[in-house]
Amino acid sequence: MIDHDRLFKELLHNFFDEFLEGFFPEVFAALDLSHKKFLSEEFFPDLIEGDKKRADVIAETQLKKNRKHCVLIIHIEAQNTHQEHFPQRMFTYFSMIYLKFRKPVLPIAIFSYDGVSDEPNEFIIKTPFLNTMRFRFFKMELGKMNWHAFMHSNNPASAALMSKMNYKKKERVAVRLAFLRQMAGLQLDEARSSMINGFFETYLNLSENEVDQLMKEVHALPKDEREQVIKWPNSFYDRGLKKGKAEGKTEGKIEARKEMALRMLQKKIDLHTIAELTGLSIEELIKLK
Repeated sequence: MIDHDRLFKELLHNFFDEFLEGFFPEVFAALDLSHKKFLSEEFFPDLIEGDKKRADVIAETQLKKNRKHCVLIIHIEAQNTHQEHFPQRMFTYFSMIYLKFRKPVLPIAIFSYDGVSDEPNEFIIKTPFLNTMRFRFFKMELGKMNWHAFMHSNNPASAALMSKMNYKKKERVAVRLAFLRQMAGLQLDEARSSMINGFFETYLNLSENEVDQLMKEVHALPKDEREQVIKWPNSFYDRGLKKGKAEGKTEGKIEARKEMALRMLQKKIDLHTIAELTGLSIEELIKLK
């Protein structure tokens, strides 16, 4: 079972600035992110279902103008299923965050489930005598977004989220190729490359036939770009998949996952995260140490 909350939280923590730049450029331009700090994701009571939920990402930052007088709390919530009362839940989170920190809060919701819907982004409280409150939040509906708009963005956050955008089955290889071309040019460190590649492949994992097609398209790229894509640490499962072409695809993929896991262990990423991203068991990871 995919842990959607953990994957999105990890992506947003590692690429928070890039996420804002790619999807909310006006907000990004107005912020002084050198003063950004992540706050503890609090458990909030779910007054609808009688449970407790953990907010996904809460960050404190400052505005470039009048920064001494205005500190902004940005709350980002990723939602992977449709929930009828989601706006009410967002209002509950908003209220709890404001009561705790007593600072302006900018709420953002990311709807990541498959299919196209029209999610509301407001919660209204009214009486026969007065509309007492109208709460609104920014929303992103990934299933409505056209991946073509982000294929040349050179932004790791938007490149990763292309895997959840609106594309046809016949475009799967093209989406993966667009992702690889961006990643090869960004030159991220190995740990961040492995993490973002794991996110992408969780939601768009090519079949063997699609990988064959992808490799043909990579070899058709201009020489300089082709070499960059092939050398990218996670391209085609790194050396393992290329080895697998000659010695057996299954063995090659296993070897590639072990190589990826070793790099992540060297970066001191926790075992449970590595296991989730590589598919290796905790016992296998311990043996690799």
